[in-house]
Amino acid sequence: MANIEYNKHYFETTNPHIYGNGELREPQIQGYYKVYEHFIVRNKKNTHAIVVLPTGVGKTGLMGLLPFHICEGRALIITPQLTIKDAVVDSLDPENPESFWYKRKIFDRIDETPTLVEFSGGMKNEILDAANIVVLNIHKLQARLTKSPLNYLPKDYFDMIIIDEAHHSTANTWVETINHFDKAKIVKLTGTPIRTDGVELAGELVYKYKLSQAMAKGYVKSLRNIEYIPEQLLLTIDKDETKQYTVEQLLKLGLRDEDWIRRSVAFSKECSESVVKESIKLLENKRRDASKVPHKIIAVACSIDHAEKIKQLYIEKGYRAEVIHSKQMPEKQDEIKQDIENHRLDVIIHVAMLGEGYDHPYLSVAAIFRPFRSELPYEQFIGRVLRVIPDEEVEKTDDNIADVVSHHNLQLADLWEKYKIELQESEVIKHLQEENILDDKCEPSGENSAGAGADIIPLGLAKEHGTGTLTTDTYLNTELIKKQKEEEKKQKESIDKLQELLHIDYEQALTIYNQTRTKDTALFKRPDLRFANKKKNLDDQIREILVPQLIIRYHIDQSGKDLSNCRLFNGKYAWIKTKASDNGAMLAMYFNTYLRNAIGKKREEWQMTDFDIAFEKLKSAEEFVENILSEYLHLNNEEY
Repeated sequence: MANIEYNKHYFETTNPHIYGNGELREPQIQGYYKVYEHFIVRNKKNTHAIVVLPTGVGKTGLMGLLPFHICEGRALIITPQLTIKDAVVDSLDPENPESFWYKRKIFDRIDETPTLVEFSGGMKNEILDAANIVVLNIHKLQARLTKSPLNYLPKDYFDMIIIDEAHHSTANTWVETINHFDKAKIVKLTGTPIRTDGVELAGELVYKYKLSQAMAKGYVKSLRNIEYIPEQLLLTIDKDETKQYTVEQLLKLGLRDEDWIRRSVAFSKECSESVVKESIKLLENKRRDASKVPHKIIAVACSIDHAEKIKQLYIEKGYRAEVIHSKQMPEKQDEIKQDIENHRLDVIIHVAMLGEGYDHPYLSVAAIFRPFRSELPYEQFIGRVLRVIPDEEVEKTDDNIADVVSHHNLQLADLWEKYKIELQESEVIKHLQEENILDDKCEPSGENSAGAGADIIPLGLAKEHGTGTLTTDTYLNTELIKKQKEEEKKQKESIDKLQELLHIDYEQALTIYNQTRTKDTALFKRPDLRFANKKKNLDDQIREILVPQLIIRYHIDQSGKDLSNCRLFNGKYAWIKTKASDNGAMLAMYFNTYLRNAIGKKREEWQMTDFDIAFEKLKSAEEFVENILSEYLHLNNEEY
């Protein structure tokens, strides 16, 4: 490394294959372009650029692309924890044959790739000086440490600083770093623009790619939420088993609050066994037909002791399970991760360990054994099962449907609803993708905690009685979900016929069905990613964000045509009623036509500056349409 000559102008002169690269994903190309526009086109070098991306869409790859033609010198990537740091280094390491550079065909030759250095204390200056990209974990930057780079690197050493999982950037270390390298261009990547303390991130949001878009495009798994509901749940207070209370009685009498009930259920062996049993059913369903896809369960527990008890429940049922937590030695953690990667485990139970940055596509069932108090840790856990299984490995429809299972009395429904709401938009996105509604030809020729915390009041004993039931809620009614429902219907019909013909019970019929079933299930293949440019970005803003939000916000029937009577579609916009197939299409065509009229030219004739103007005008159009819809729906006694 010391013999490598440092090329100060590497990022300015090297041309990676970005535009027109079918191996890259839309948010990677668009995210790069938006950051380029922020710093180079708009010259806002003193304003931090914020990029919001959901888990699993290619954030690490975007970090690798960002310095090119934006950075004038070295780039620094800062990660919030070691797991993420290791993943970034592995993905961007030019010596790794499966690195992002080669896997996504960014470069053909190793000598074209950037020089990467993973910072460690005591590293010789000549090694660090050779780097184009330096990756380090935030704890290495603490100024109180003698070997901290803040104590010996000059202020202009880095021209770009990329902060990963930036919602953690609340500590003094982040502030000290940015203040020290005060001339650097700052890019913050995160899944949420809100910091962990609830404050908005400092900077300008330059690009946001929603989870609804990622699911509609097949970049991440579809989601299904399953709640186990016991027929009856009885709890005791202060270990007095002579008195048992229902949840309703405890709350009505004011004896205990909902938080106490959630924690009691979490630590109940009976309740945990119910979730274990259902998670195993889900896993076995995914492994059916001698599937070669190594599906696994990831579980989250309240504490290390709690996790060990859950581990034993899985082991007792014959499944290979292990617990991973932060108090284990690094060597033990690495061993467990290797066991996951090499499919030597069926279940991994984690305690504040396998959070952000850990990605294993075969984690397909998420079992929740702890009460979550806030959205962020809940979303981070569900994010662990979002990583999509590669198309070439998929064998059946539900391989890329992740199941989240929990006990009803952990009371996670509100968190699920908050997490789910934008996915209702995704069904609209999917529909609009299939409609050619933004083409000028359609227009008229004339126009962190562990969960339970310290218990002041002793937990109760939760006992289940009777036979429980399951409720299932899909995060998005994707093609995968629809296809699987069709398969389940056909499977039931076949099993019913076997039972009738052979006079056998359901389990026997299911066994025969599985033995004779052929693997001819049509695989769900997502379309190739198209070249992303300003035109497509504007189309996506209308079709994938603006219209779906309006449909959901105002409870508009997407498939109906009742908006035909709305004043939006009178006068020069009246022709839209006859061209559009439904309400969603009408709204999308309205925005497109409005912008075409405002610019005064057909889309195909627009210049780059016309698109910039169109984005500004779209804001005004959105506000106008919202006012019209509010008035129209109010007058028609619509509920919104």
